[in-house]
Amino acid sequence: MMIDLLKLLPTLLRKAGDSEEARQQAVFAAWIGVVGQPLRQFSYPVRLERKTLIVAVSNTTWQSQLHKMRGHILFKLNSLLGAPTVTTLEFVINPEIIQQLNQAPPPVHFVAPEKYQQALRQDAEAIPKPELREAFLRAAGKCLDRRYR
Repeated sequence: MMIDLLKLLPTLLRKAGDSEEARQQAVFAAWIGVVGQPLRQFSYPVRLERKTLIVAVSNTTWQSQLHKMRGHILFKLNSLLGAPTVTTLEFVINPEIIQQLNQAPPPVHFVAPEKYQQALRQDAEAIPKPELREAFLRAAGKCLDRRYR
């Protein structure tokens, strides 16, 4: 499922035009797809400044390891994005960010009408990865919240 979603990133970037926010979110999604769950425990993208992706890492060991892998990561990121969207990776040590991100996410609460909650939860159960399931539920909840305000 995640692989299918990641294949949509080049289309998203083309349709977003010059939107820096869309470009950053696409790069963040690509990062998660490229590094996978094991490295996500020790690194997380913080922001995209022009074509430099700033990534928080938990300590100097991971900073050094990811620095050694930067060429491979850049190639995979840009291949997934379908364009040279990121040209530089900067790894900054920030264990607080990593610790916060590794905590269990808060429960998802829907503001949308009750009739949509059950259907969304059923659809979400088909998503095998817990982090993607939570992201789906949060996005759907926010979308429905905006629609029914």
